[in-house]
Amino acid sequence: MKKVTSENVQELLNRYMEGENTQEELRLLKEYFGNNKDLPANLRPYAQMFGVLDKKPKTPSVEALNRFAEAPQSARRHIPLWPLLAAACLAAFAVIFLTPPKEEENMAIAYVDGKTLNNEAMAMQMGQEALQEIFSNGNEEEQLTDLFNEK
Repeated sequence: MKKVTSENVQELLNRYMEGENTQEELRLLKEYFGNNKDLPANLRPYAQMFGVLDKKPKTPSVEALNRFAEAPQSARRHIPLWPLLAAACLAAFAVIFLTPPKEEENMAIAYVDGKTLNNEAMAMQMGQEALQEIFSNGNEEEQLTDLFNEK
């Protein structure tokens, strides 16, 4: 196989994915995907994959590795964890304990005749008036029993 074409590229990709390709076929695939800019959408991810395969990672020189190995421990970058941990604890404390509790906007104080009454002062006044009416008639026990449906 001398050249990869749009007709045989899928066959070569299948052989590559199965691990059955030769080094020559791998070289041809890398060349095809590296040089072909007008790829169909289904082949573009392969171009990225083969592009990554061609890149060689930068490795430090032997001299740099030796200098690092011989450097004293204090010269190496070392970030102590306790200041970060203390800062995280302080931030958590501030969020949990110093943030005011969120007030409920539509918290029901009372229900009167099936309607929600949100005004606390009005609810207290209506409750006191109802109790005054009950205790002013002299038959409190009967009215309270009727009120709570206990017989």
